[in-house]
Order: sequence, then structure tokens, then C-alpha cells
Amino acid sequence: MEREEALRAINEDQLDYIQQPVNVEFDISQFKPLSFTVKGKRHEIGKILERFRTRRELPMNAFLVRTDGGHVFLLYFHFTALGSYRSTHKGCWILSFRILDDYELMAFYRRERKMIVNMALKRIADFHGHLCPDLVIGGKLCEYIQQTLPTDEPANGISTIIAENCTSALDAIQVILGTTMGNQRLKVMDLGKHSYTIIPKSISNSFRLVLNNQEYKDEDAFKHLSQKVLKNTILMDEVVNLQMMIDERVKYLLQQPPESLFKTEMIEREQELPEVPSIFLTCCQCNEQVLSSHAVEYGNQIYCLSCLRLMKSGNQCYRLQ
Repeated sequence: MEREEALRAINEDQLDYIQQPVNVEFDISQFKPLSFTVKGKRHEIGKILERFRTRRELPMNAFLVRTDGGHVFLLYFHFTALGSYRSTHKGCWILSFRILDDYELMAFYRRERKMIVNMALKRIADFHGHLCPDLVIGGKLCEYIQQTLPTDEPANGISTIIAENCTSALDAIQVILGTTMGNQRLKVMDLGKHSYTIIPKSISNSFRLVLNNQEYKDEDAFKHLSQKVLKNTILMDEVVNLQMMIDERVKYLLQQPPESLFKTEMIEREQELPEVPSIFLTCCQCNEQVLSSHAVEYGNQIYCLSCLRLMKSGNQCYRLQ
């Protein structure tokens, strides 16, 4: 079970409540629980799915964890006294609940919390690791591109796509269209925009697809909770609410026809960018190899960009002398 499924299950109260003290092995240096023991059985923790606070005024004290056995539990530290440092806090660990496994639920709830969708989207969600709005936008983009190209255009009929962002949408492009960073047909110019220039192989013009402004009713609340995630001040109920907002955005985007999400700008055909072999040069300062396209010749010497910046700034503390 992944984080998103777990948060949906919490929202649906698909839980086995335990609420009893347990012994926890806690790594203070990494600030995470490693295992817990309940009823004489030790559970090794394989992954921390989420961290949050149980109350706003408390330090970070709750962990949504997945054990090596695949079960998901909520552990939290119940404070009886707060010290100046983590090591001086007094209290005990509580095992709050376990999320019910698939076999314990009716089929309807299994589908709901996994958000099963069409097979193409499942492919990119499996590749990416989870389903999110940017990934859906990338999937809709691919669908729109396939609709826009002539019906006799081959599956690999795209010479190049120039993406103006580094979001999850790029994974959808690579999986569905086969236009990847590795085969040099996907170029990224990160301007933070859902805008994409498409250079087909057989059409005289290129075209640029730009995501239309998307207005969500809960935008202020979404931004507020997102900021709390960045500041590590978010509570469990708020984490669950944020995931529900993300899910609503996913559902909304899935319902939209691709042509309603993007506007098309026909542009003069961009030059096709050929795939070139990787040629490496050696930086004279750090002695590391750097792609020739990213190397700079300066004073009859070859530099990588990082060493050249250090030299230009007057900083003589090079990584390797």
C-alpha cells in the first residue's frame, strides 16, 4: 500500500483501531522509528509513508509506517512532558491503528482507494509511482497529441517535444509516446509552464500546446496546506484533507476532454534536433568528464560549468586540485 491509498483509507475510516502503548526502536539521528513490538511480536518498519503532528503545538511526533510485512500502521509519541531537545521529551509510544488490507474490504472500497483508471493511465502511474494532477495533465497532453497528428502518422511520428517544465507530466510523455530524455527526442527548458512545442516528422508546421488556466474552488486552502507540508507543521487530518483535494483535482482532470485543457498555437517549424552520440571531455580543474555540449573552452583549457563559475567568482577552493 502506498501513501495515497493509505490517506484515502484513513478518510474512509477503513481502520482497525488499536490504541495501545508499544515499545519502539527509534533512530534519533535520522528521526524515524525503525521497528515496534506489540504483543511480543517485533515489526520491522520498511518505509515511512508520512510524518506529521498530532497537535499543532507539539513537535513532529506521528508516523504513518509500512512494515516489511506490507501492513500500514500509525505510530505516535504521546508526550507527558516536553523537554528542550528531542532526547529529553518524556512520554510513550502509542500504536494508534492499522489500515485494513484489501482482502478485508469489499471490492467497491478497494477500487475507490486505489483510484483504478484506464490502462494507459495505470501504466504511467505504475512507472511514476503514484497518481497526481501533473501526471494526468501529461496523459491528456499525449492523448491530444495523438488526436492532432494525422491518422496515418506512425506511433513514433514525433521528431521532438520541447517541454517548458520539469513536472510529473514528463513521465507520461516518455511512457506513452516513447519520446524520452534518453533518445534525445524530449528536450526540457524548465520555465515552470505546462507548455509543449511539438515537432512532428511529417507535418510542415510545428505546434505549441499550452495548458489553459485551471481554476479550483479550494485553491486558497490547497496552497495553505501545501505550505504547511513544506514547513513540517501539518497535522494528520490536514494531510488527509490535502490528499482528498489532490484526488478531486485528478478526478476533475480525468473528466475533461483533452482539447478543452489545452490551446494550440501553430508556429513556424522548428529545426529537428538530431540524436547525437555522447562525447565527453575532461575538465582541467576537477578532472571529471563532462559532455562536450556542456563543456566550456576558456584560455585554451576545457572547464565544466561548475569549475568555471568557481574560477570566475575568484573562489580557489576547487573540488580537486
